[in-house]
Amino acid sequence: MAIVAVSVAVTGGFRLTDFGMRLSVTDWCRPAIWSALALLIRHAVIRVDPLPARLLRGITGWWRHPDTKTVLPIWLSTRLGVLAIGFMAVILIGFPSQASPVWRIYSNDLLDLPARWDTGWYLGIATGGYQYDPELRADYPQNIAFFPAYPMAIRFVSVLVGRHSLWAGVAISLVAFFMGLGYFLRLARDELGREDAAVASVALLAAYPFAVFYSAAYTESLFFLTLVAAVYHFRRQHLWMAAAWGFVCGLTRPNGSFLSVALGLMAVAPAWDSARWRPILPPPIGWGRLGARLLSAASPGLGMLSYSAFIYSLAGNPFHWTAQNVAWGRVYRSLDTVVTDRVQFIAGHGVYAYLSEQTVDLFYLMAVMLALGAVWPVYRRFGLPYAALLVVNVLPPIAAGGLLSMGRVTSVLFPVFLWLGGAVPSRHRLAWIAVFACLQGFVAVMFFTWRPIY
Repeated sequence: MAIVAVSVAVTGGFRLTDFGMRLSVTDWCRPAIWSALALLIRHAVIRVDPLPARLLRGITGWWRHPDTKTVLPIWLSTRLGVLAIGFMAVILIGFPSQASPVWRIYSNDLLDLPARWDTGWYLGIATGGYQYDPELRADYPQNIAFFPAYPMAIRFVSVLVGRHSLWAGVAISLVAFFMGLGYFLRLARDELGREDAAVASVALLAAYPFAVFYSAAYTESLFFLTLVAAVYHFRRQHLWMAAAWGFVCGLTRPNGSFLSVALGLMAVAPAWDSARWRPILPPPIGWGRLGARLLSAASPGLGMLSYSAFIYSLAGNPFHWTAQNVAWGRVYRSLDTVVTDRVQFIAGHGVYAYLSEQTVDLFYLMAVMLALGAVWPVYRRFGLPYAALLVVNVLPPIAAGGLLSMGRVTSVLFPVFLWLGGAVPSRHRLAWIAVFACLQGFVAVMFFTWRPIY
C-alpha cells in the first residue's frame, strides 16, 4: 500500500480492468492510510522487531551476502554493458536504410532503445490484452502465440511507474535475471562442488553471445529464473516452491512445459534402478512421496494447459496458439534438412560465401552444436534429467523451424554452462568469457540497430 501511495502521488494513479474486475486508484491518501493502519495494527499485535528495522536488516544482509557480492558485478557489467553497446551502436552506426525502425515509442533514442522486434507484441498484450480474429488466415500473426506470464507482469508493474510499459519490461527482465543468477550460483555450487567452477558457470552464462536478451524486454530472464528456481527447489525437496516456479515457467514460454520431462525424471530417480534399467517396487521413498514429487513435476505442463484453456475460451481450440507459429516461419521440417541445406549451400557457393552471407545462420548453428555437443558430457556428469532438458529444448524447435531463434532457445539452457564451468580449465576460463562477451557485443549491435538476427 505504501508503494502504491507513492506511485499514485508521482504518476497520478491508474485504472485497471482485468478478468471482469475494475480497479481504480487515483488518490494517494487512501492507500497511504491503509498502509499506516496496517503498520499500526502489526505494531499493536507484535511489539518486537518492528517492520522498518526488519526491512533495513534485510537490505543490509542482502548487500553483505557472499552471493550478492559474487553475482552483482557479473550482472551489472553484462546487463548494463549490453545496453551501453546498443546505444553506442545506434548513435555511431545507425539503422540500415533497408531496415529502418519498424516502430517507436519515444523520440529519444536512449529511451526508445529497448523498443525492438518482438517487444512490441509483449507490450501490446500488456496494454490491450489478447486479441483473436478468426477471420484472419493461419499465417497471419496474432498475439495469442505469446504466453502470458511476462506481458501480464509488465501490465501490473507498469501501473506503478506511470504506464511506462517498455521500461517496466526491461526492469522485470533485469531483476529476474539477477535473481536467476543467484539461484544458478547456488545450484552450480551443489552440482560442481567448487566455488571457482560455480562462479565460472555464472560468468559464462551471463557472457554468452545470445544473453543479449536478458537486457531486453523479452521473456528470457523470467524464463531462466523460473526454470533454474524450479530445478533448485526440486533438488532440495521444496516441492511446493518447485511447483510454483514450474507453473510460472509453463506460463512464460511454450517450451516451459518441457521442464516437466526433466523434473519427472528427477522425481522417479529414487524409485529407478539405473544399473538394471527397471523400477524399484515398492519405491524406497513411499508411494505418497513419489506421487507428491510427480505432481510437483507436472506443474510446468499444467501451466501450459492453463493458458491453453484460456485460448479455448477465446478461439475454440485450446492449442490454436501452436498454429500461430506458422506466421513466424515455424513449420515442420525434418531434422536432416538442417544439415543438408547448409551442405548444399556450401557446395554450391563455397565456405566463404556461407561465412559472409549467412553469418547469423552460422551463429545459430554454433549455438546448436554447443548445446547438442553438451548432451553426452552433461549426462555423464549430472545425469539423465539435465541431458533430457537439453534434448527436449533443442530438437523440437529445430524440427518446427530449423535454426530460427535458436540463439534465444540455447541462452537459457543452464546445464550447458554447468558443464562448461566444470570442464573448462581455470587457466582458460577468462579466454572463454572474453570471446563470449565479444560475440555478445556483436549480437547487441545487430539487435539494437534493427538488423535481422532471426
